[in-house]
Amino acid sequence: MTARRLKRLLKGPAARLIELRWRWSSRQAGLALCYHRVSDPGGDPARDLVPALDTKGFEAHVRYLKRRWRPVLASELLEAARARRRGERFPVAITFDDDLASHVDGAMPVLERHGAPATFFLCGASLERPFGFWWERLQRAWDSGTVDKGMLRTLGAEDGDSEPATIDRVSAAIQELPPDRRRALAEELATHAGPDPPDSGIRAPDVGRLVAADFEIGFHTLHHDALTGLDDAALAAAMVEGREELERAAGAPIAAISYPYGKVDRRVAEAARAAQYRWGFTSSGEAVGPNSDPLMLGRHDPGVGTVGDLALALARRLRDGRVS
Repeated sequence: MTARRLKRLLKGPAARLIELRWRWSSRQAGLALCYHRVSDPGGDPARDLVPALDTKGFEAHVRYLKRRWRPVLASELLEAARARRRGERFPVAITFDDDLASHVDGAMPVLERHGAPATFFLCGASLERPFGFWWERLQRAWDSGTVDKGMLRTLGAEDGDSEPATIDRVSAAIQELPPDRRRALAEELATHAGPDPPDSGIRAPDVGRLVAADFEIGFHTLHHDALTGLDDAALAAAMVEGREELERAAGAPIAAISYPYGKVDRRVAEAARAAQYRWGFTSSGEAVGPNSDPLMLGRHDPGVGTVGDLALALARRLRDGRVS
């Protein structure tokens, strides 16, 4: 047996030991997970900006979470953490970001099959028509080899003295652009990538399907801008633009938000509070505890890892979490 295989096999038992140690403590804590695309075939982290977790892998994750944790909606996580008692399973919130057809086609059937609650944080940009975000267009253009070299030089992702650009470097450069420039670049990418596929995004009727299946809808902001880089007026607008339309599709008020790219600071959290959100989720990965700020709750991204990877990561979050 190779050392790599042995290490992989030991992840589950190691996670179980850590988890048992904390389960029989009085720690009041919970964890949130942030998934994106769930579809077949699975993606490749070496070449995909947002690699898909294949449905078999996702189903294994859900089975594990149902067996060893207590899945709750994102809006229930903080109170569930506060109410947790010695010996009880720790609460976990299964959440999704972005507007993806695979939320309905890939994730929802698995969640329903196992009776697992989940929260979908949507932008609402594709309620009426196909719409792909800039990173989806970049991925298609990159895969087809049609990304313009001049664009790469403009972004600083490639020059004569540097190594060839990678899709990750290009993505990082685009994220740093001002919102107007990034939206203009998204339109330029569309000329290289071609029209957004007909199934891009998620339509209003599909939002209704999620709600009818008792899943929760949260907001991820219409334009998916990094909120920490916006001025006060633009930040206040980002908190509400598109929210009413998404609420109409969901048939209910929306009280939870996940911050694009997971980026949040105190000013952004206060803007969310002023916009009457009750819960806000970041990408910090920290465990949620009794004293966590409801507008700055951490989430862990499982990526495309195995159940062993997930179990060990969550056990370590419990062990290392700064919760009381």
